[in-house]
Amino acid sequence: MMSKGFITIATGSEQYYRIAANLVKSYRLFCNDPMPFAIACDKEENKYTDLFDVVIKIENPTNTYLDKLLLPDIVPFDENIFIDADCIAYRDLNDFWNLFETASDFSVFGSNYPLEYEYGWFRQHEVGVLSDKVSYIPDFIGGVYFLRKTEQLKAFSETCKYNYDTYHDYRFRQFTDPADEPIYALAMAVHNERTIGINSPNVCFYPHAILFETDIRNGIVKYTDKYRINEGLITGAYMVHWGSGNTRRDRYKLEEYQLEQLTRGRRPAFVELRIMIVIIWIKNMANKLLRKVCRLAFHSMK
Repeated sequence: MMSKGFITIATGSEQYYRIAANLVKSYRLFCNDPMPFAIACDKEENKYTDLFDVVIKIENPTNTYLDKLLLPDIVPFDENIFIDADCIAYRDLNDFWNLFETASDFSVFGSNYPLEYEYGWFRQHEVGVLSDKVSYIPDFIGGVYFLRKTEQLKAFSETCKYNYDTYHDYRFRQFTDPADEPIYALAMAVHNERTIGINSPNVCFYPHAILFETDIRNGIVKYTDKYRINEGLITGAYMVHWGSGNTRRDRYKLEEYQLEQLTRGRRPAFVELRIMIVIIWIKNMANKLLRKVCRLAFHSMK
């Protein structure tokens, strides 16, 4: 029988392990029939990795988003859905399996455009020797990847490694240095591994969100995407992709507090949440003040 499961990655500081733990907690909170969830990481098993069903040790990680390029070689299941650690679920993520049921061996939420399209991860004439091999222009945000273990995925992985080594021979949107999204996008175009042609409202990418509102107690996400204003208010997102920097901010920390209480069987009351907002704000201001004092003390010692 074909095995299926989710996987995330946490390398480097404890912060990334903590948010990975929040991801798996939120997945199980909204899922009646949880599937195996793996974590690929660089540390020995600990209180965070204990929450996962499978632990995969990464040797010599970069401790950056480039570690995601290891996925085709390390995924543990026959079919895998990777989710970035800086995500929180607000609905049952098992529904993603239906969306990827007929997907390519490597796929993602996103769009497929003809070769003349000017606004994808690359333009055909800017990818050098691969310009004659690309079949379309993919566009996506890489918070979720689908991977099916096949010989095709192995070939795809080899192309990704080649793209990494020759990255500066090409011109990509946004990233002047190697990153998982442009490298994967080019390999997808070479191997005709298509996005599933679906983007919003499955995932809310918080850095693009305005008029943003969540209620994790009731599994609600509402937002407007600043790059798709014409769509108006979007509802029904399965998860929020916060962006790693935003996981240190008050809004994420409030979600984290609520998630912890919900996993313990408690439903935080409105007044309690108002108090927590004040407490989180005071802690953040105290940390900022401490860092400022430390910087001043350091410069005075020079």
